Amino acid sequence: MLSVEETVRRAQHGDSAAFADLITRFERTALAVAYAVLGDDDRAGESVQEAFVRAWQRLDELREPERFGAWLCGIVRHLAHDARRRAARECRARAAVPVVHYAGRTSDPAVRLEERETARRLTDALAELDELSRTAVMLRYYDGLSSKEIGRLLDLTPAAVDMRLMRARQALRRELAGDEPDESRVEDRMR
Repeated sequence: MLSVEETVRRAQHGDSAAFADLITRFERTALAVAYAVLGDDDRAGESVQEAFVRAWQRLDELREPERFGAWLCGIVRHLAHDARRRAARECRARAAVPVVHYAGRTSDPAVRLEERETARRLTDALAELDELSRTAVMLRYYDGLSSKEIGRLLDLTPAAVDMRLMRARQALRRELAGDEPDESRVEDRMR
């Protein structure tokens, strides 16, 4: 398998098969980024499709082929934000946030109801995270990327990714448990 850099260089010279390989390599990552912004499978998919079209049209503008993933994720984020703004204008109801779905392997209605409730609570907790942390969480747990890979895509160091993920997990735990942070402990740490 060719490196990303070599594959991009081939695509920049008009090799559509090389670009198809880039789509295969980065599709899940792009979907995770779009989903973190939009929270909707269909709109995330549309944003990713548009992002790949734009990437193909502007591939000659990419000066650092080894940074294709980060460049593509920037395009995806931009388009996803545009889609979210359009949706907000069309429907001023609730802003789109990620929705967690459980496949549910049981036919027991009580268990399915509990799973749906857990999914709703997790969705609400994810919505409380800042976008960058939510994106890092989605890339780690949806796409299975390492901190180093996430860092390359989000222009963060692996240590910064790990810190964001740790804080996000803590925030999710608090949200899911219904706990509020102890303000006195926060104030003590600030002194």
